[in-house]
Amino acid sequence: MVRPRITEAKPTLSVSISPHLFRRIKEEIGDRKVSGFVERAIAKELGEHNWGLDQKQKEFQQKLIADYKRSARSKALKKEDEIWDEVVGDGIE
Repeated sequence: MVRPRITEAKPTLSVSISPHLFRRIKEEIGDRKVSGFVERAIAKELGEHNWGLDQKQKEFQQKLIADYKRSARSKALKKEDEIWDEVVGDGIE
């Protein structure tokens, strides 16, 4: 049985913008994507858009550094590097 996904109702915001800007949004963003665009634009202006991304990016960088250090200590990878160095140094360019 598939349970229906329950989402929190979002508040509605009514704003007035110039007709020119409204046309550009409709042309460039599309009818069904305006709310998401406006939400991202407001979050960006308020400086909140990068927090989640920055946090994920920091976690990824920490994992990448840890994995790199682990690889640098690996004897098996050092052996494989030596083999590749021999193959690459075969004089064919």
